[in-house]
Amino acid sequence: MFIDKRPLGIFCRSESQKVTMDLNNEELLEISLKLERDGKRFYTELAKTVQDRVLKDFFKLMAREEAQHEKQFKNLLDSKKGKKLGWENNSSLRKFIDREFQTDIFPSPKKTLKELPSLGGIRKALDIAVESERIAGEFFQLLHASCNDIEIKTLLTILEKLEAEHLEKVLSLRKRFLNDNN
Repeated sequence: MFIDKRPLGIFCRSESQKVTMDLNNEELLEISLKLERDGKRFYTELAKTVQDRVLKDFFKLMAREEAQHEKQFKNLLDSKKGKKLGWENNSSLRKFIDREFQTDIFPSPKKTLKELPSLGGIRKALDIAVESERIAGEFFQLLHASCNDIEIKTLLTILEKLEAEHLEKVLSLRKRFLNDNN
């Protein structure tokens, strides 16, 4: 599977910073928004490029849903600015962020799009989508487990379920598409 190895700037830390840095709402908001924006961009670009109507419609739907997740999470965290929400000292969440967000979850669409004319490009795009949706779901699950605010926990439960649905949709489409093209 292709993983883009470009640094993310704010997500890259020195070893000493990883150990001592507390999580804050702004960092989590930035990570969440980047995750959803990158997903939206990735799916939008794929939808513009593929010719297959089923794939095109699927990627458009995924892009719209990623945009909706971004709005929901941003609005809720904005309403909680400055409040301690329980995840500030969560070492499991910190380790997950340091492990999974050192590189872009969704690579630059241009790199993937170059390979789309071949079946391998579609397979690679769907593999990236599977891994990305898995990571997003796990991220929201960890946020939920460490959050002490009922309103945010409720939204995180919804987002986690939506990411799980996305994962199932991508897996199903990948299976169907790859079976149809074998």
